[in-house]
Amino acid sequence: MSFQEIVLIMIVATIVHETGHLIGAKVVGIKIKEASLGFGPILWEFTLQSIKFKVCWILLGGYVMPAGSDEEFLTYSKKRRIILTASGLIMSIIILPIFSLVLIKLIEGDSFHVGIKFIDLIHVFLNHPFQYFYSGLTIFPTITYSNEISNYLSCLAEISLFLGIVNALPIPVLDGGQIIITLLENKMPKIKDKYTMINGIGYLIIVAIILLPMIEVFLRNIKTTFPIILFIGFIIYRVVRINHRFEKSSNDV
Repeated sequence: MSFQEIVLIMIVATIVHETGHLIGAKVVGIKIKEASLGFGPILWEFTLQSIKFKVCWILLGGYVMPAGSDEEFLTYSKKRRIILTASGLIMSIIILPIFSLVLIKLIEGDSFHVGIKFIDLIHVFLNHPFQYFYSGLTIFPTITYSNEISNYLSCLAEISLFLGIVNALPIPVLDGGQIIITLLENKMPKIKDKYTMINGIGYLIIVAIILLPMIEVFLRNIKTTFPIILFIGFIIYRVVRINHRFEKSSNDV
């Protein structure tokens, strides 16, 4: 399966994950003001039922933003906030993989067992957890079929599970970290006051996890990667500059 196809499947899995958050918010009555696929400059946006939907240039993940400030969000009960956060994980780890496997069963016939195949997907993570995270999307698909549609669905199930497990890590900003922070509020009351700082630390951890392996590869092959480093630096500069101009023009208005 080509790199472009893997990326497209990842985007589909991300959309379904964020849809899980939107459904969770609807169930518990938490208002959402914005949902985004990707980050950075906006490529396309529209408003539906008072929610602004955005597609941004850097298609790495996405987010669902509740209405109001962090302080207003924290006024919702712990149960409602946990359901909102966990709904995306449930969608990615359980619902989408099993739904994809059910569709494969309809294609492949009675010899296909949904439960066994779901366990096989989990075993890929349990057998080599460090390799699972370090290799990222490059290891998928691990299970292939003769039917092309089955292969796409199998890859979607695996990537959805991967994104769900990554999001479940106990790192601030990620869903798993948000659930842990919420559960610790009673034992650590001051944690609400440091909500923004904790999220900032989470962002730094995520950036470090993503960049360190890349930096290692680039430094080992500096003679050939030097132009790429310059290009990436230019892209980052442009993204920061465009966002700065956007924020400035918004403030002027």
